[in-house]
Amino acid sequence: MENFKFVVFVTAYDPLSRFDSLLETLRGYQELPGSKDVFIYIDWEHRDDKSTAEQLLKANTTFNKLELVVADETWQGFNLTWAHKNKLLKDIRGKSYDFYIYTENDMLFRSEHFLYWYQWKDRLKKLNLEPGFCRFEKYEDKFVPFDNHREWQLNKPTKKVWGERPYVVQKVITPLDGIVGFVSLGNPYMGMMILDQDMADTYAASDSSDPVKSFKKVDFRCWPIADRSSLGTAFENVSAGHEHRRVVPIIHSGSSVQIPPYALLEHMDSKYSQQLQVQLNSVLDISQMFGTSSS
Repeated sequence: MENFKFVVFVTAYDPLSRFDSLLETLRGYQELPGSKDVFIYIDWEHRDDKSTAEQLLKANTTFNKLELVVADETWQGFNLTWAHKNKLLKDIRGKSYDFYIYTENDMLFRSEHFLYWYQWKDRLKKLNLEPGFCRFEKYEDKFVPFDNHREWQLNKPTKKVWGERPYVVQKVITPLDGIVGFVSLGNPYMGMMILDQDMADTYAASDSSDPVKSFKKVDFRCWPIADRSSLGTAFENVSAGHEHRRVVPIIHSGSSVQIPPYALLEHMDSKYSQQLQVQLNSVLDISQMFGTSSS
């Protein structure tokens, strides 16, 4: 693993405004085994902050390469999340790295996340699946699964997941390494993507890597353009009966099952949990996602 080569692309609008989150995000990637080249794409409006932000980041992190790139004026608003794609696709086609990562600037991905993903990626490929993650926010002493905020039914359809559409959780039983199995959550969005060369080749040749054509991939989900930048191969060559390829592990926890920490990604904010609190008057914890009778 020490010889692994990673490239990490980060979108950072107004990089100094949430500098602490950006720095924490980068320190997570600093833990990964091997060499890391990091390219942070910032918006044209804040181009004058490039030098200051770059100096501060280099002084507080250690990477093989760290470079801030000012996206030109065509990448305005949420389109900024796609500014890195030309370089990403060039790197993929040149087979320049072992692993290709894109992330938002407030998602915490660390070595434990990579090791889980790496351990399972090839085994799950044989089933036309890939290791996924569930995002959460820390809010009121809870880990709130805001993207998948509901109690998922493992033995029958979960009602009204996308509007009136129900969702059937797909299950894969793999009683290995303390894992009960893998399940597909209704929302596979992770705020980032990670690809090995095989997955990256698929991605580069797919509509998922196009800012316009990718809209058809997400279908009724209607993900906005920023979210579609993290598609990876989640919606490529999906097996019959499945809605996407990403699955998360579940382990026993008392009388229930839950997602282990290494498959949880922290969104370093609480804004979505606060919105849920206002709408619902209460929020779920990760431990409540599968109730108390699913085992």
